Amino acid sequence: MGTIIMGSIYISKKEVARILNISPSSVTRWSKEKPDFPKPFLFGSNKVVWDLREIENYINEQKKKRGFWGHKPQKKAWCQQKSIKD
Repeated sequence: MGTIIMGSIYISKKEVARILNISPSSVTRWSKEKPDFPKPFLFGSNKVVWDLREIENYINEQKKKRGFWGHKPQKKAWCQQKSIKD
């Protein structure tokens, strides 16, 4: 008896980009710069893929870190001066 694989669990960079709503170049950059981002592997002589389960796990880990990490943008000085004069 052989093993039946239901759907591919290995996905291309383009598919990773679609799932995360980022560009393919961001997928490459994140793979190099973010230590917790899943790393691709060579599948054959010239096919690079990611494991879908690792991408899903990454997303679930990011959900645990929810919150607003940015800062409210400050108004430019010229905007404040203009509103004072008006």
